[in-house]
Order: sequence, then C-alpha cells, then structure tokens
Amino acid sequence: MRKRSRFALLVPAAVVASAALAGCATAAVQGADLDLPAKNQSQWRLPLDQYLLPLIDVEYDAQQVFVHKCMAEAGREWVVRLDPPGTTTGESWNAAGRKLFSVELAETYGYGNSGQIARSPEAEQAWLNGERSRRAVAEQAPEAAEGCFEQSTAVLDDEPSWQVYDLAMEIAGGASGDAQEFPEVEEAASRWRECMADAGLPDLPAVPEEMPPASVDDGGGPAIDAPYSVGDEFDVSAEERRVAVADTTCQDSSGYASALYDAEWEAQAEAMESHADDLVRYGAQLEEQRARAESYLAENTPEAR
Repeated sequence: MRKRSRFALLVPAAVVASAALAGCATAAVQGADLDLPAKNQSQWRLPLDQYLLPLIDVEYDAQQVFVHKCMAEAGREWVVRLDPPGTTTGESWNAAGRKLFSVELAETYGYGNSGQIARSPEAEQAWLNGERSRRAVAEQAPEAAEGCFEQSTAVLDDEPSWQVYDLAMEIAGGASGDAQEFPEVEEAASRWRECMADAGLPDLPAVPEEMPPASVDDGGGPAIDAPYSVGDEFDVSAEERRVAVADTTCQDSSGYASALYDAEWEAQAEAMESHADDLVRYGAQLEEQRARAESYLAENTPEAR
C-alpha cells in the first residue's frame, strides 16, 4: 500500500551531497553555531534537511561524469544523462526527498506522487535508458566499474557525505517518532478522525500517517519504470481523489498538519543539540565537496554529453 510517509528519501547508488537551504538563522548550541533554515510548512522544511540526501545532487552528477571518462579509457561506454541547470524537484517532493501533501496535490495524484525530478516524459525516458545502460555495462565489466568508482571517491573526496547522511537520518528518524507522541499531535489526531468521519471509511486508521486504508488503496499506481512528469495525465480513481482531498482538508482544519510540523521541528532541533559539533564540521565538509563537484562538472561535463 502507498502509505503517505513524510520521510521518503531517494538513495542513489553513488555518492550524493546536501542541498543548501535559503533563509537560514544561526542558533548557538553547546558552543557550536548551527544554521537552521526558516520554517516552511508547505515545503515541510526541517532543521536537518541541510544534512540529508538531496534529490537534486551535484556530487552524484560529478561522479557519473568522472566514471564516464574513466570507463571510456577502459573501452566502455558509460552513458551519462545530466539534468539542465535550473531543474527542480517534482511538485510532490521537497529538496530533501520528503513527500508533500496538499489539496492541490491530492486532486492531481490522490495518494500517489509526481516524479521526484521535474522532467519531461522524453527526458525521464532518456534518464531511465541511461540507467539501464549503466547497469548493463557494470554487469559486463564489474572490475572496471568498481575501479572507476573507487578512483572517483579519491578525486572528489566524498567520504564525509555518508557519515553525515547516516547521522542525520538517525537523528531525523528518532525525532519523527518522538513528534508523533507530542500531546498536541495526539489531540489533533483525534480531531482529524472526527473530521474524517464524514468520509465514510470502514477502516479509518488512528493517524493520518497510516492513510490510505485498504478500502481506498488497491496497491496499484504507475509502474516503477513508467516515465512521468508534471502535467502528465495521472490515473487516480475518483474514490481515492475524494478521500485524499478530505484527508488533507481535515489535517488542516483539525490543526494536525501544523501540530505535527511544529513538533517534528522542535524534536529535530532538540536532538541536534548533542550532535552540534559533528553537524557543524560535516556541514562545512559538505559545502567544500559541493564546490569541488561543481568545479569538476564545469571543467568536464561537455565530454560526457
């Protein structure tokens, strides 16, 4: 079933980097200065987003370009498909890979999603074709591919990325669970259930995070390899659309969405206190890695296209 998880992150097989967030405020925590983003509930922006795996990732692109050049020297074609500058995430996702939910999105997708990256159907198909090609080459020449990825790590110096992503995911996961137990969130969940009574669902769950129930979701949805972009026709049943719109409307009117957002923000900020020194150090390392990747792409991208 397509549970509407707020924390659905895309994890590519190669190294990735953190996306910078605008509108930051500095908070002094245990002797270290942490930059916290400005709140934005519509984008479900949270303090740890700057340390999480981004959907649009310059380090991943730089690594793919490096491997392309390296594999060419080994007599293999490593196809690279890079999104043009200015590419954004799909409308169902924020920069850190969290699923968004609103009346507008529910009317279009029900409990489904847009593509994670806003590509045209043709660009999405080209990206999928490139992915299939790379997998085939990696299976045909595993030693060459592994060697090239190892070299890319040495050149791009990406090791700190995984350390901060693992730490941030651990903190965020714990904070998400803690937020669910905040009294104001539990009280708002009761009001949400009262609001949803008019939807007439025989299996309404206790909390919105468990939506949609089996009576609404048949487990279907578009095939994983199907190209999709914003603006395409999306196959959503009238019943799913009706329930999804009622769900997000009730989350707003009951105060559940705002209560959960504030609780998760507070839980993350508090949990970050004991890791402030590590996060500040990792954040600086990620900025350096991103700059290094951007420089590498500027110098080498034409050869990969």
